[in-house]
This record gives sequence, structure tokens and C-alpha cells, in this order.
Amino acid sequence: MTIFLNEHDVESLLTVPNHVDMLEKAMIDQGRKSTVNTPRRIVKTEKVGLSVLQASVPAINRVGFKTYTTAPGGVRFWVMLFDGSQGSLDAIIEAEHIGLIRTAGASGVATKHLARKDARIGAVLGTGYQAGAQIEAICHARKLDRVYAWSRTPENVRKFADEQSKKLGVEVVPAASAQEAVADADVVVTITSSKTPILKGDWLKEGAHVNLVGAMKPTSREVDDRTLERAALLTVDDWNQAHLEAGEYIEATAAGVISWDDIKEISDVLAGTIPGRQSDKDITVFKSHGIGVWDVAAGQRVLELALEQNVGIKLPIEQAARQLGNGLDPSRLKP
Repeated sequence: MTIFLNEHDVESLLTVPNHVDMLEKAMIDQGRKSTVNTPRRIVKTEKVGLSVLQASVPAINRVGFKTYTTAPGGVRFWVMLFDGSQGSLDAIIEAEHIGLIRTAGASGVATKHLARKDARIGAVLGTGYQAGAQIEAICHARKLDRVYAWSRTPENVRKFADEQSKKLGVEVVPAASAQEAVADADVVVTITSSKTPILKGDWLKEGAHVNLVGAMKPTSREVDDRTLERAALLTVDDWNQAHLEAGEYIEATAAGVISWDDIKEISDVLAGTIPGRQSDKDITVFKSHGIGVWDVAAGQRVLELALEQNVGIKLPIEQAARQLGNGLDPSRLKP
């Protein structure tokens, strides 16, 4: 049977803490070169865009993809999971919440492996939909005492800080400026829709780790070149996808500030094939776009939890396909 899980089901099942171990294992497998990840592919009509991120994760016997449409009515997200041995369609999952949690989880994994062990202060620039999960993830990776929050709208910052302090049990403090927010921060997250830098490298303290999460277009960036110049380690989720989407890296390499050889996949750090942080004084950067490997891993965790808790609707898709196939010339069913 194929399991269908709607957004409410997924929200009831998937959290940052119960998913990061699966994500971390998938990222390690990526570093060992046992996964296949296809950079985002986009096709468009006059009004609708369709994006697809495909991946295989053999360690969990899965192939699958996330797809989403952008249209005047909004964005719709789906994850499809297939058995890695037989090709059966095992799950169809509404995936907006998956996107939120896997993106935050990746920041948490990056923070776990790249931030100073004694990190105690965090900062988040941006207070929109994804910001709260980002705080939860970095606090899961490090026991932060305080997180400073900033956005361009002061009233939003105050409301966000109050809500997240109560929800997460961590002191979230409004900051009057981005510079003030990051001044003492050991871990920084940028999660904005800004097209121009909101974070300057000279503002960062020695030893800071930075997760760049918001910008996803080659013409958008959240940090300046100085941030990249100061970094001892520059990482990304997928090196090939970065050439298409990482505005910070695209513009800085074009200007000769850094080279693509300076940029490493974070999965290689996790797998131990390249070194991570070498000193408490190092500044480290993780550029996050979101990749299919993460979606397949998160979808697998959702499916496991759904089967354990008997959540979802069973769809007889495979049985129906076989029944329909019985009335066809078998040669027509071959690829």
C-alpha cells in the first residue's frame, strides 16, 4: 500500500529533535559518495513554476523527490518516496512542514559540526516563518544561553522574541540592529528574503559560525564579501547546486575574492574526508539551499513514524496498477 500523509499528519509527527539523526546520517552518506543528489530543476509556464529535487539514499533504501509548484494561489509541496530495491511508490506526503524542519535541521547539523564547542550566544537575522525552527535547531546542537533576534520591523522582532522565548525555553532578545545582534554571537543564522547583504563580516566575532539560509537565487545574497574573506572554512550543501543558486559565492568568485576550490561540501566534513574547524578563532560558514537528499531522509522519518503510530491513509495504487497492467500487452509496460 502507498501511504498518503497530509500536512496535519506531518506536523503531528516530525520535529527537529526526532529527525536530525536521520538527516545527519544521510549527510554523512553524501560525504561518502553513496548518495545521488540532483540540483533543483525548474520549469515554468506563464503563471506556474514547477521545481523538482531528486535523490537516492541507499543507506535507507530510498529513492525519491520533492516537488513544488509556485502559482498565484501560493506554493504547494510534495515528497514522493519509492522503495530503493523494487521501485514501489511507498508514500505521498504533503511537504511544507518537511521543508521547514529539514532546513532547520541542516542548520543544526552544521552548527553541531562547525560551531565552537563552548558556543553560548546565538543570533538570528530575520523573524519570518522559518526563523523559530532555526533557533530550535541551533539550540538543539549547542546549549545556548541567549539568542538575539533582528529584522527590519521592530514590532515583529519584539513579538517574535516573546513568542519564541516562551515556546523554546531560551532567552530570545530583540536587537536594535543586525550589528548589535551578531556582536557577541557564537552562532549566526541569516534567514531573510533580502537581495542585498544584511550581515557584514567585520561585525562577526572571532570563532563565529554562520548559517546562510535565506537567499536562494544567484542574484541574492545575505552577507558581504568580507564575511567570506574572513572565513577559514566555506561550506555548502551541494557544490553543483551552489553554482546555480549561491549568490554570495557566485558574486565573490566572479570578483576574484574567493575561488570555487575554496568551497567544500559540508557532507565531506561530516564524513571526515576534509577537516572542519581547526581553531576556536576560525570563522566558519555554511551555505544552505535545501537538497533532495534532505527531503528523502526527512520523508523517510515521517513514514517510519506514521507506520509506528498508524497515521495516514492507505492508497491501493500498486494494486490498481497491477490490475490495469493485466489487461495490457506486457511489452507496453517495459521502460
